[in-house]
Amino acid sequence: MLDEVRSADVFYDTSAGAGVVRLLGRRLADCWPDLRGLNVLGLGHTTPFLADLKDQAALTVAAHLGTLPDVALSHRQAECVVSGGCLPFPDLSFDRILMVHALETAPSGRELLRSAWKVLRDNGKLVLIVPNRRGLWAWSDTTPYGQGTPYSQRQVCRLLQEAMFHVEMCETALYPPLFPLLRHTRLSAAIERSGAAVLPACGGVVILEAVKNLWGGVPLAAGKREFRLRRRLVETG
Repeated sequence: MLDEVRSADVFYDTSAGAGVVRLLGRRLADCWPDLRGLNVLGLGHTTPFLADLKDQAALTVAAHLGTLPDVALSHRQAECVVSGGCLPFPDLSFDRILMVHALETAPSGRELLRSAWKVLRDNGKLVLIVPNRRGLWAWSDTTPYGQGTPYSQRQVCRLLQEAMFHVEMCETALYPPLFPLLRHTRLSAAIERSGAAVLPACGGVVILEAVKNLWGGVPLAAGKREFRLRRRLVETG
C-alpha cells in the first residue's frame, strides 16, 4: 500500500497528473455543483481532487486505505489512514463520498463499499472512479490507473448493487492517451469531448454516481392472515 501511495503522489505532481485532475475534476463538478454546508469524504488517493472542493464544503477528509503509519500526509487538509473494512467514522456522517484508487486495490471491494454505505447519509451520494477494463490506461503500470483490478461498466454496477447502492449515472472518461497530450489543456479537452461522443465505452476510467438503496436489504413484512376454525372448541372443566 505504501508503494501505491507514493507512486500516486509522484504521478499527480507531474503535468500529466495535473491534466488528469483537470479532466476528471470537470466531471466531478458536474456531479456535485454545490457542496456548501456538506461533509465530503475521500477514500483512496483523493487529495488532488479534494483540493478544489475544500473551500466549498463544510468539511473534507481524505482517507488513505491501509494500516501503515508512515504514509506521508499533507497538512493542506484533514487526512488519515484507515482500514477499508471498518471506517472510523460515525454512521451517517458524510453527505458525499469520493472513491479514487480505492476499489481496484482494496483487499475486499464488497467490504469497502459496505463500509462506505454505513457512513454515507441516507440522502448522500457516492462518486466512484475506477480503471476501465476496455481503456488504454489500465494496460500501463506507469500510472496509478494501471494498478489493481480494472472493471467494466457492467462489473462495477453489479458490485455496487450488491452493496445496496443504486447507480444513477455510469459512463467513461479520460480519453486522451497517457502522457503527451495531457499537458495541452485545450487539446486534451477536445479529445475528451470527441472520445465521449465517438467511443463512449473506451475511456480510461469508469465514473459512476450512486445513492443508497435504503430498501434493498429490508425484508418484507409478513401480511396478516385470517384463519377460520372448522371445529368448534368447547372448554371443559
